[in-house]
Amino acid sequence: MNKTGPPSTSPALSALLADVPGVENVVLCTEGGMVHTLARGADRRGADQLSALGSFLFSGAGRIGSLTRYGAVDHVVIRLRGGGSLLVRPVGEFLRVVMLTRADTPLPRAAVALDGLVRELEGALPTRR
Repeated sequence: MNKTGPPSTSPALSALLADVPGVENVVLCTEGGMVHTLARGADRRGADQLSALGSFLFSGAGRIGSLTRYGAVDHVVIRLRGGGSLLVRPVGEFLRVVMLTRADTPLPRAAVALDGLVRELEGALPTRR
């Protein structure tokens, strides 16, 4: 991440945004809620908000896992009464992908696309030695 300039953009995030109908925003953020990477042309303010909220929700869900015998969080899905969903998935140990969809988004298709994005991003992460 460039600490002196804006976050980088990603062709993978941009492709997901363009390919899955109804996905309004998708952003890669740090576990602390800072924007790491966003789609080309994405609304930066919306990306900042999604990053902060998605990271907070994932952290809260992780706390539930640590208090129970069920273990680590795999993903978080929130369905909103007025329509749309918020999906959060971990990417490696320190990153999260947050996706916001409209009510008319086919959620199974969005989830499959998000899984593919996570695999692609994890494949690009440096490996620990």
